[in-house]
Amino acid sequence: MKTNKLNDVITVQLPKDFVIKEAGEFRDQAYELVNLGNVNFIMDFKDCEFIDSSGLGVMVSVYKRCVEKGGSIKITHVKPQVMKVFQLTRLDKVFEIA
Repeated sequence: MKTNKLNDVITVQLPKDFVIKEAGEFRDQAYELVNLGNVNFIMDFKDCEFIDSSGLGVMVSVYKRCVEKGGSIKITHVKPQVMKVFQLTRLDKVFEIA
């Protein structure tokens, strides 16, 4: 997981294919960041070309942890094919996507 912290917001670069292998590693690292008090994230999808159900599940679980602690997740640079998945699952209504 590539991250960059500015003020109290951590920007995370998502992998090209956000699938089961990457999703598990991502979840563990994101949970560790949240447990350390980091609860505001920008998820940068500029390199992401595909997301599967495990990637979506991790996004939702990390989102829930952040919101429970008063934080937020914003999603940026979503490619059209990935945006279709967010729309089909109606997660475009859950996440703030810019």
